[in-house]
Amino acid sequence: MDTANAHNDTIDGASDLLEHAPTADDETSAPLEREPATANEAPAQSAEASSTPPVAGWAQRLSTPAAGWVATAIATLVAALIRLPGLGNVRTLIFDETYYVKDAWSLLALGYEGTWAKDVDTAFANGDTSGLSAVGGYPVHPPTGKWLIAMGMKFFGQANPVGWRIAAAICGIITVFLLCRLAQNLFRSPAITLLAGLFLATDGMAIVMSRTSILDGFLAMFALAAFLCVVKDQHMAQPALIAKLAVWDGLGEPRQGWRSAWTHLALRDRRPFAIGPNAGNRPWLFAAGICAGLACSVKWSGIYVLAFLGLFVALREVTCRWRAGHPTPIRGALLADVWWAFVLMVPTAILTYVASWFGWFTHPAAHGHGRSGIAGFAGQLADLWLYHKEMWTFHNGLNTPHKYQSSPYTWLAQVRATSFYWNNGEAVMGCPSGKCASDVVALGNPLLWWVGIGALLLVILATFYYRNWRVGIIALGYIALYVPWLAYAHRTIFVFYTVAFAPYVALAVAWMIGLLAGWVTIDGSPEAAPASRQTQITGWVFAGLVTATILGCALYFTPLWRGDVIDYDFWRAHMWLQSWI
Repeated sequence: MDTANAHNDTIDGASDLLEHAPTADDETSAPLEREPATANEAPAQSAEASSTPPVAGWAQRLSTPAAGWVATAIATLVAALIRLPGLGNVRTLIFDETYYVKDAWSLLALGYEGTWAKDVDTAFANGDTSGLSAVGGYPVHPPTGKWLIAMGMKFFGQANPVGWRIAAAICGIITVFLLCRLAQNLFRSPAITLLAGLFLATDGMAIVMSRTSILDGFLAMFALAAFLCVVKDQHMAQPALIAKLAVWDGLGEPRQGWRSAWTHLALRDRRPFAIGPNAGNRPWLFAAGICAGLACSVKWSGIYVLAFLGLFVALREVTCRWRAGHPTPIRGALLADVWWAFVLMVPTAILTYVASWFGWFTHPAAHGHGRSGIAGFAGQLADLWLYHKEMWTFHNGLNTPHKYQSSPYTWLAQVRATSFYWNNGEAVMGCPSGKCASDVVALGNPLLWWVGIGALLLVILATFYYRNWRVGIIALGYIALYVPWLAYAHRTIFVFYTVAFAPYVALAVAWMIGLLAGWVTIDGSPEAAPASRQTQITGWVFAGLVTATILGCALYFTPLWRGDVIDYDFWRAHMWLQSWI
């Protein structure tokens, strides 16, 4: 059973650590079960109910864990219905599938990535794998994503396009599921959970990357799993720490706001050094370390997930002690909990990453063996280190021009699409008019991403001004999976890398709609008083229009994301920007 609601209420009642100072009112603001109303309370409750629009009242009554699971199931089912049918629509290797699918087959056949002859894609698609040699190839990404692709070919066959892509499709479906659980754990709103899941399930970037065997979709799944694990840890560890601090005799006066911070930094808040209690066992941080290690073992950009989640956990430990009145919150956090969180996450991630290279370790013919000149396992580790330095040099110097490359500064607006596959004219099968096209274009739902820019501004406001840590998780997704790319604008990079943070775009827009509809507040606290009936109805109508427009746009673009055969003029009508062609 998902206990997110109960844990969240506990955290809200004790102290929203980045939001409000703990008060007696907060402790009873969100009980798990509503007490029976007294005679005096009944009129007030009746008046409040009468001021709530029927739709809003319906949404509030459905805010239960069970409803959250129903919302998750609906969004996950929609994702499956979009991603699984027609995986073999395109029967050739498209875009970077030429690397990853063939390397995946090499892992099955040899146990490591071998070398392929040039121009063998057509033969490979027809079942001819004679172009593979046992000479170690030079893959420039870790192996986990390719092993997942290999599992699909193990079940469906080497020459079956479904086998090439089924792993990506399943991981894309799991990603939608994980986003729904993250949304429910953060906001306890099945409506936001459903919207976030539907937005990701119907987003073009997520769809294309779930139907194409390219590594970034696997990265998105493992990164999102790591985020969910950290949120689960907060639900478990923070209430335990708050309870221990409440009975610890070393506390001083609680602190709140910038004035307390200035007093502390100006050394006018001198209190004796003490460590204080810790939060206890942290199994979810161990799980987060595994997931972050798996993300790194797909693509190196997963290391930012580990780094920023670790910083987030450390910040939460400090702020919890700060607000409670701990005499030395930073040193107390470091010595009581942060060191243990580091041990649970970082070495776990490193060991997971190294273990993902098991095929390389067990096959001396794989690329890079023997370079260090050191014997034994220590020599293999040294060889792997030298191999990684070689990969780093390759990635950092990759600046060969490509017609579909794009600047990360334009990614949020989806200015430049990436065409994975294109076919038109008489070559298109099943075209009654003779003027048809089949296209697979890596392009996010334009309206979702454009609205997402405004949602991101609200997320930043809620995170840094209102100190809403739940919304801060969304901001952290952008920081870990988008912001680092800004430093690599000089490299040859592509807009489809945005699939890694597409879940946080979907969640940002869903949260913004929830804010408009009154399901959540910008600072994360319960509403002091219900908004007027007219305000609530206006918010619901606007939220409904935004949702319908985004989902309608997704329906309009879906044929271009699935490689369906469509009329050429219909395809041309989708090219709203010349840079999408």
